[in-house]
Amino acid sequence: MKKIVLLASFVLVFAVMAMAATVPAGKEVINLKTAWAVKGSQKAVMFNHATHTKVQTCADCHSSPAGGTKITMKGKIAGAGPNNPAHNYCYTSCHAKLTPDPVKKTCTKCHTGPK
Repeated sequence: MKKIVLLASFVLVFAVMAMAATVPAGKEVINLKTAWAVKGSQKAVMFNHATHTKVQTCADCHSSPAGGTKITMKGKIAGAGPNNPAHNYCYTSCHAKLTPDPVKKTCTKCHTGPK
């Protein structure tokens, strides 16, 4: 009986981990301009979900450990200033820590999608 419980526990843990690492179909690359209904002339940021799941867990960005919770921005997403919630969320909280020289960032580094 102990072996069955242990095996069932192992299978459950493995299944949860596999589900958490799976990017939902149709969400492999997300156009954040469309997802967040951003208006303006700047090109869209194309978020590559698969790239991010290689180095982060779902809970790093989503409120649920299994992901799936849509990320929303509070405030107006416009301009390059420090009050832009998307820049604060994506760049300041994460990418600035990964970039060797964050001062030299340019708009076109992230804004590569359609207008």
